[in-house]
Amino acid sequence: MWTWAPHACWNKGRVTSMSANPRNDDLDRLVANLSRSWKDPRDQILLANSIRALDTRYSLGRKMANERGVEGILAQMLGRLANSFGRLWVIQGKRILDIACGSNTSKAPASLYIDTPFGELTIGRASKGYTSQFEPWFCRILLELGATPVGVDFGDLESELFSHHRVDLGKEGALDFLPDHSFDAVQDSRLFGSPEFTAQFKNQADHMRVAQEIRRQERRLLKPTGLVIHSDAEALLRR
Repeated sequence: MWTWAPHACWNKGRVTSMSANPRNDDLDRLVANLSRSWKDPRDQILLANSIRALDTRYSLGRKMANERGVEGILAQMLGRLANSFGRLWVIQGKRILDIACGSNTSKAPASLYIDTPFGELTIGRASKGYTSQFEPWFCRILLELGATPVGVDFGDLESELFSHHRVDLGKEGALDFLPDHSFDAVQDSRLFGSPEFTAQFKNQADHMRVAQEIRRQERRLLKPTGLVIHSDAEALLRR
């Protein structure tokens, strides 16, 4: 488990005193810890503004308090951006595809492993129903950072502000409608462990078939200079 830094919040690039509201304290702590991945004050301010926007739009602070894994997932996603781009502000304007982006009807797996820049965490399932852990946080983060995210998932994304498509990723050619070489970056994450996927595809041969299709699509969809932020499909095929 990682250790979070003391409570702090960013205001015009400076650290200010912590809030008296416990929920705000959680957000301040999250911002202070995530800011360690970026040294440029522009990145730190952009990060702080994005986290506050996520709280305003999606009640991030309340969901962090209710489900332990939400905070870790945000740390994981932003850690991937740090590893892939180095600077947050360079993400602005980039078209990024999130395959199996999560939805507002996604269910929790039996256990959830999260690796972040600050350590690793495994969380047991609190409920067999909907979980805010698997809401489309990555696309939401990208949108607040000024990127142009596109999310694909089988669950409900109708209320989301980013471009999204409802897609059954278990079908061959499910992403063929997206143009060749049209994305600056792609990611696929958590599809193979989701309850919805494992209920439909119970054997390893099906998992490998879907992983091969996703890898093919990622290669087709990336621009020549594009990058893979993270790929569970690629990791599965390397085993």
